[in-house]
Amino acid sequence: MPISSRLYLLSAMGLLLACLAGCGSSDANVEPAIPSAVVSDLVNLTTQEAAALRFDKGFIYRPGGVRGIIVVRQSAQQYLAFERNCSYQPYDACAKVSVDASRFFLVDTCCASRFDLTNGLPTSGPARRSLRQYTTTLNGNLLYITN
Repeated sequence: MPISSRLYLLSAMGLLLACLAGCGSSDANVEPAIPSAVVSDLVNLTTQEAAALRFDKGFIYRPGGVRGIIVVRQSAQQYLAFERNCSYQPYDACAKVSVDASRFFLVDTCCASRFDLTNGLPTSGPARRSLRQYTTTLNGNLLYITN
């Protein structure tokens, strides 16, 4: 191969590598994902611990997930389960979501992000990602929470 062709090939490869390096995620505004955890929980709705889930908009906190799980009753047939780990800077020690005293939304008091109680979407604050939602399956008085 002639020297001019080799130089052309080397410079083309260098340009390609520079472009690929520039395609990496260097945006400081990109939020890291909430860490993953295996979730397999069972809530017996007849127990005293689950008494709050006998009424619409009732909720309980459960262990599991990354920082815990919030279970919310939408209706007698529909329950939602959200990860308590806030989606904004999820590795911060205080990035933990709770149900607001008004019971109208979820809030992380650390970053002041608010999330919709029916779908986990951010409604205000710096968070741009939804909360992780787990699958709920109702079988009689047993509520299964899985991912």
